[in-house]
Amino acid sequence: MVFVPVSCFGDSYSHTYAAACEILRREEEAQGKILCCASVVETLEKVAEEKCSMGIVPIENSVEGTVATTCDALRALQLYIVREIVLPIRQNLIVKAGVKQEDIRRVYSHPQALAQCRGSLARLLPDAETEGVAYTSAGLDRLDGQSAAIARVPKEGQTVLLSGIEDSPENCTRFLAVRSTPRLAGDKVSVVFTTADKPGALLRVLEKLRERGLNMTKIESRPAKKRLGQYVFYVDFLYDGDNAELQKFFMELTDCAQDFRFLGRYPQYKQ
Repeated sequence: MVFVPVSCFGDSYSHTYAAACEILRREEEAQGKILCCASVVETLEKVAEEKCSMGIVPIENSVEGTVATTCDALRALQLYIVREIVLPIRQNLIVKAGVKQEDIRRVYSHPQALAQCRGSLARLLPDAETEGVAYTSAGLDRLDGQSAAIARVPKEGQTVLLSGIEDSPENCTRFLAVRSTPRLAGDKVSVVFTTADKPGALLRVLEKLRERGLNMTKIESRPAKKRLGQYVFYVDFLYDGDNAELQKFFMELTDCAQDFRFLGRYPQYKQ
C-alpha cells in the first residue's frame, strides 16, 4: 500500500512537527512521511486537494489565544477535525555556537512565540529588536553573530542559550488533525455558523445547547469577511450520544443559525 504523506505546518524543528509525530503515534492507520509546509493554509490545502491524507495545524495557545488563520481555513475548506492534542510549549532562545547574550541585537520567531515570551524578552534583551517569521523554527535559518531565534530545538552548529523563556509556565498549544472526511467518533464536536442580525440571535443557538445539557468548551467569533459587524461563530461542545441524535440536534440548530457547518466529531484530548 502507498501511503499519502501527512502535511504539517512548519519544519521538523517546529512545535507542530512534534505534535504531528505524537498524533501519528496515536493514529493507527496513519503512516508515511510528514510533508512540512510553510503556512497553515498550505498545510490544509494539501489535504483539500487530496495530496495528503491528513494535516496537522495549531488552533489555540493558552497565552495568545486562537490561531485565526486556522479558524478561517477550516471554514473555507471542506475539511473535518478528527483528533486534537494539547502539548506544553517550551520556548528556547537559540543562537549560533559562541554567540553570547550581550551580542544579540535581533530575535526571530513566529509572532505568537514572540508574544508568548514578551515579558522575558523585555527583561533579558531590552534593546533587541524582534522580527516575525512564518513559523517558530524558520528563524533558525537567519541566525548570525548578532541574532537569536525562539524555537523548540536548535539545528547543527547552534545551541540553546536560555531555555524555557516563555512567560507562563502553563504555556501550551492545542493542535488539530484534519482530514477530508469526518470520523464521527468521540466525545467532542465542533461546528461553525452565523446568525441573523437581530437581538438574541446568538442566544437562541446557545439555548439549544443548554436545553440538552451540553457543555460548551469554547466559543470564538471571527469576522465573516463580508461587511463590518458580521461575525462567524465557532463552537466546541462535549457530546456522548449517537450520531443519529446528533444529526437531529443539528437540524434544531439550523432552524436558528445560518450557514451552519459541522467541523468534526473527535476524541477530547486527555493527558
